Amino acid sequence: MATTYGKDYIDFDLDFGKHPAHGDLLTVKKTTAISRSINNLIRTQAGERLFQPGIEGGLNALLFEPYGALTDSRIKKTIKQVIGKYEPRAAVKLVTVESDEPNNAYSIQIIYVPDNDVQETTIEVYLERA
Repeated sequence: MATTYGKDYIDFDLDFGKHPAHGDLLTVKKTTAISRSINNLIRTQAGERLFQPGIEGGLNALLFEPYGALTDSRIKKTIKQVIGKYEPRAAVKLVTVESDEPNNAYSIQIIYVPDNDVQETTIEVYLERA
């Protein structure tokens, strides 16, 4: 993977707040932008993105599978594939999945290295059955 040390990634803040001084849309930078992108990819369902119906996280169907090591493994594999395919700015190092059966949910931790940095970044995602 090509590295772009020092490159700033800038995305719009999805809260669409405005800057207090000049009124422009707020932005998020560097690892925050990549982390939010990964979170959005994981939560995306098939056909949900306008003009990009092929992009999906693939986790929605897995949330309704029986709890166990096989489902945890499939969730890990799916997350790694989605990030590898749609988020080239991140190199996944580790994905851990813990089932939360009483709440019908999964607690997921993703450790990745952004291509513009050498330090690992951690994202924690809590996915619930809807």
